[in-house]
Amino acid sequence: MHMKIDGIFKSILSALLLLSFGCATGNNETTSVESGDSALQAQAEVMANTMIEGMSLRQRIGQRFIGWIPRDGISNENRRLLAAGEIGGFILYPWNYDSLDSAKALTSDLHNLAAGSSHKIPLFLSADQEGGRVAAFRYPELIQLSAAFHIGSYGDPELVEAAAFINGVQLRSIGINMNLAPVLDLYAKPDRTIIGDRSFGADEPMVSSLGRAYIRGMQRTGVIPVIKHFPGHGLSTVDSHGDLPVIDSIDSEVLKIHMEPFAQAIEEGARAVMTAHLLFPSIDSFFPVTLSSIFIQDILRGSYGFDGLIITDGLSMGALSKHYSLDDTLKRCFEVGIDVILIHSRYSVEDLIEKLVAMVASGEILEEQITDGLQRVLREKIQSGLIPILESDS
Repeated sequence: MHMKIDGIFKSILSALLLLSFGCATGNNETTSVESGDSALQAQAEVMANTMIEGMSLRQRIGQRFIGWIPRDGISNENRRLLAAGEIGGFILYPWNYDSLDSAKALTSDLHNLAAGSSHKIPLFLSADQEGGRVAAFRYPELIQLSAAFHIGSYGDPELVEAAAFINGVQLRSIGINMNLAPVLDLYAKPDRTIIGDRSFGADEPMVSSLGRAYIRGMQRTGVIPVIKHFPGHGLSTVDSHGDLPVIDSIDSEVLKIHMEPFAQAIEEGARAVMTAHLLFPSIDSFFPVTLSSIFIQDILRGSYGFDGLIITDGLSMGALSKHYSLDDTLKRCFEVGIDVILIHSRYSVEDLIEKLVAMVASGEILEEQITDGLQRVLREKIQSGLIPILESDS
């Protein structure tokens, strides 16, 4: 049973957050690049470019994927990818461990295998730890947070910031450095549809305020929050795991309202966005958001000025796999400027790398399209403190 948030719990959360202001949250051996420090950001870009020069094509491509771990543990394919430095990270699921200790052992093994690779590039280790019914880790040693809708019902940004901070501290203790949360979709009912109580609610100004608070709380712990699912699943109740949600007609002002929490989170300093597999025929009649240059380039990169990581929802979800060939989906991801492709099940990352190497050889994908996204991946790993940045002595 999840812990019910009441006035006492709110006080505890807020007190913990206030106490945290005097505590270091990052790895003492690394220097995290603050969003406002342009000098260190520039240094991070130089570091990323230098690293790219020493990487093979397969390594450059592989760093663009977050892979998955089978039920029986780290596979031989995973080990080969790790040894060769050809994987950017992994997503973990409850079937990968049966206790908190085994979860920590798994993340430790993965981090150690990456550290022993030819390029020693640290991994993004991610999980869906939203709270409520979507929680990758449910153990008595951890505070179990309620779903976003119930936390959001208090309308209190301090509460959300505190909850996000606690969530991040617990994830860091497990070895997770990327949380696929918060959900910023607008949704009016706390039901069990694809979004439901995973949303903070339907009121855009409140969801925007709570989303910004979540970003502040999570980022203080050094864990990377990933805002999702841009531009908002609240416009449809179809589960994109099974099929492609189609929003046939949408008023531009309504869509703008649904996108506003994402714009606000980006303004707050969010550095990672997950796209939704949604089709808006009146805006892009051919491609869902994940594969749409209108949504990726014109809106996210253009209108919002977002230069952080753009991450897909799961590549094998029915919304894509039932309507687009795997080759076309991969090619389109690189064409429109997706940075990280989430392989949450089913596909072999080795096979996908082979496909992309062949596409580069044939000219279907340009090497610059590989490198552009890779620079953002490496820059985020530097900016979040995963890769140590060397400060000059001068």
